[in-house]
Amino acid sequence: MDSTLRKRKDGPGPANSTRSAHKKSKGGSAGRWKTPHQKAKIAEKVELGTTLAVGDQGIWVTHARGMQYKAIKEFTELCVEYGRTMYGIEPQGDDEENAAGDEHQDIEASIEAELSIMKSSGKRDTNQTFKPVSSGVECLFFMKTMDPVQPEFLARKMCEDARDCQDQRQRKCKYINRLTPVVNMDKATDNGIVKVARTVLLPWFELKDEEGDNSDKTEAPDPAGPRTPYTYAIRHNIRNHTTFKSGEVIQKVAGLIDAQHSVNLGKPDKVILVEIFQLFCGISVVDGKEWEELKRYNMNELYSLPPVVSNKE
Repeated sequence: MDSTLRKRKDGPGPANSTRSAHKKSKGGSAGRWKTPHQKAKIAEKVELGTTLAVGDQGIWVTHARGMQYKAIKEFTELCVEYGRTMYGIEPQGDDEENAAGDEHQDIEASIEAELSIMKSSGKRDTNQTFKPVSSGVECLFFMKTMDPVQPEFLARKMCEDARDCQDQRQRKCKYINRLTPVVNMDKATDNGIVKVARTVLLPWFELKDEEGDNSDKTEAPDPAGPRTPYTYAIRHNIRNHTTFKSGEVIQKVAGLIDAQHSVNLGKPDKVILVEIFQLFCGISVVDGKEWEELKRYNMNELYSLPPVVSNKE
């Protein structure tokens, strides 16, 4: 009887061995078949850039957890659309097809097509106006842009349209959350932060002279005449970076601005956005009132606002 119970517990030997072998081989069919999720993961590695560089401009984008591929695809399509309407940029045929492509297409064919395009056009990366760059951080990527695109105006226009959308069926973004424009980028070092801050702040603020250097006041492009004494606030994010702390970054940037401009953390005229990620520091300046009204450029929150009803209605 004991032997009978033992056999029942252990089960038939051949069946056990078959089940074990089946578990080992499940999903490992030598690349002959992949789930849409697996395809998406491989496609990300093929299509995304992997590095940032000094002088880059673009938009940091946060998105819903676990939706990286969909968010990147969605935002790329949105950039292509706004690039056409705002700047008259007509994307190359392959770029447009990639942006609107089917995520379930055969991944081997997709890789071959991508390699073929890169071989036939060595300047593909430099000619591409919008290029998503992987951050390696969950829920975050960088959309690199090139001239004539102005990241701060692009992000604002996208958010204004999201706010004004009256019909949720016309919603253009389901996975995108916050947009943070970057006008210029440099290394996240003492000199790099000061350099990029001077470059980005100069059109808006009177800056303190460097020791023995008055170049800021003599060479600054100032078509509107004397600068308005704006109030300002500095908003920053530091990710995957340990060299500088929050207080140090704020002090470095604020220390460049002339005393005629005062700090106003409640209702500033201008908001200085500082993004430090790994080895790079990116900065932009946005209108303080608009930035707050547009939910600090959070598209998901803007789409969730109730429709505005006119007086006539």
